[in-house]
Amino acid sequence: MSSIIKREGYEIPIGDLKDKVVVLGSDHRSFEYKQRIAEFLKGLGYETIDVGTFSKDRCDYPGISDKIGEEVERDYLHRVGIGICGSGIGILIPASKHKRVLTARCLTDKEAETSRKHNNSNVLGIGADYINLETAFLVIRKWLETGFYSGPEDESYLNRYIQTLKLEERVGK
Repeated sequence: MSSIIKREGYEIPIGDLKDKVVVLGSDHRSFEYKQRIAEFLKGLGYETIDVGTFSKDRCDYPGISDKIGEEVERDYLHRVGIGICGSGIGILIPASKHKRVLTARCLTDKEAETSRKHNNSNVLGIGADYINLETAFLVIRKWLETGFYSGPEDESYLNRYIQTLKLEERVGK
């Protein structure tokens, strides 16, 4: 279960992502893949917001990625995102320009776990050309179920997260 702590003037979401709204987006090549992920998430009880694309018609991913970033930035304490494209990389780059959006492209459940436990990632990139749906479901489940900051033993991760927030402010993200 997630909650919020306050440190150094920041509100920081901690815990797992089980009660978050999931913002979904993909390029045209990954449209059907995204639809299956949406079904998977709904089966797990997650509310989703689909920001596109809504067909297999060719589109460029930066606009979709920007929408993921906007939605997560708007309510980063209660929303997370999943972007899907061929590599899982391109769909993350525009989203990462938004304030409080921390992206991670994960191809394994171990990477997903680390991106949450150590880095508090809130937008996951899935590479449809690199992992099959069964693996994607494992990655997504691990990412959603892994918590960030469970107590004093995780203080170093929290300190690094706060350093990242300060850097974000300094560079004007």
